[in-house]
Amino acid sequence: MSERDEVVRRWRRGEELLYPVATVRPDLYQASSRLVRSLADILEGVPDVDALVATYRSTDLDADLATAGVERSTVPPDVQLDLVRDSAYALRARELAAREATDQTLGRIVRARNAGERTVTIWAEGASDRWPPYRRVEMSLATGRAVSESTTLDADTMEPIYVLEAIELDPASGESASDDPIVPRREFTDHEAWRSAADELRQALLKD
Repeated sequence: MSERDEVVRRWRRGEELLYPVATVRPDLYQASSRLVRSLADILEGVPDVDALVATYRSTDLDADLATAGVERSTVPPDVQLDLVRDSAYALRARELAAREATDQTLGRIVRARNAGERTVTIWAEGASDRWPPYRRVEMSLATGRAVSESTTLDADTMEPIYVLEAIELDPASGESASDDPIVPRREFTDHEAWRSAADELRQALLKD
């Protein structure tokens, strides 16, 4: 495991330890949440996760608190500051990941439009559609209608379940435009039947 992976895992572990303890006491939860947000805000200028890891390694907790305008003496004694700091870095890492995903989606849309394409694949995960993790989302550049195909596992049988649905996205950004699906979620246990249904749905929604 790389140093980056180890640090990111430590941040996530900090969250796992912080919030269950804090929720048994509302006052402690509120104090911890405010501190997490304050520490995350001072990291707004960090451009990516690698830089976030470097920042974490090169600063200390007191320096972070001072930068956030927090005096250690004002922090309730039951607040675990080490966990708060790790949780703040975990929060900022998720924000960076979300921003990166948004930028990648916008880039795909722009390239597809410039190439004169009618559709664009805004999300693709997994090497094979037969086993998870797999997901593919193809969107019409004209309408924002999108077909989502994914593969999950049945928790009881440990066999793949093939999922198909149609959703409405913003054609300019690829972000969700409606909470209601265009075509409700359907699940298949037969791979070929799923592929056939997905092809039919793409023809009906994306090729006009």
